[in-house]
Amino acid sequence: MAANEHKNLTDVNRHNPKGFESASNDTILSKSVGTGTAATDGSLVWVEKAEIKIDNFDIQGYVTSANSNYYYGANMTDGQSPNEYNQGYGAATVGDATIDGGDFFKVSSYTMTNPCNLRKIFLSGNSTTTSVVTVAICKLTLSSSSAPDAITPVLLNEVTYTGLASLDKVIKVNNLTPETSLSRGDLLFAMVKTSTAATAFFKIGIEVGYDN
Repeated sequence: MAANEHKNLTDVNRHNPKGFESASNDTILSKSVGTGTAATDGSLVWVEKAEIKIDNFDIQGYVTSANSNYYYGANMTDGQSPNEYNQGYGAATVGDATIDGGDFFKVSSYTMTNPCNLRKIFLSGNSTTTSVVTVAICKLTLSSSSAPDAITPVLLNEVTYTGLASLDKVIKVNNLTPETSLSRGDLLFAMVKTSTAATAFFKIGIEVGYDN
């Protein structure tokens, strides 16, 4: 009988864990919270990898805007980099204008090391006026064959709030279901615009999840 103990079975004779056959692809076996005080009475659950394998990115900045076009971050040679958003994009809609690739190398951004999904966005912001402030989460894809002076950014998500005419009054906005994909090598960054003249500050937390 000892030879039939589970620890002595070869791999082909071992069974999969409970729920394996009906579990969705790209999931990981975990344990639910449960209710007992000893915290041991949870059940086996299959959880999406992207809910466990995550990264978090924090972006913050401010803009002093006199028009409704987007601005992106100052060059690293600017003393206010990376916090001041003072480079005019030239359009109020992401995708309607291009960015100089060489110039963008001087801007703070995050490089994605693996394919991932944008999963959660948490924003806190204020404004000196009652302007509508929009923070756009964008990506830029660079390649050796792309025109370095004319790269079109891609909008991933926009988060909007209306200022309360005070830098002491903060607005909080959450988006828990953006579900936008990024590829390895994509540059993640933000742009910001105001509907009317204003100085606005924002802090934004971004969560991405990985399937592999």
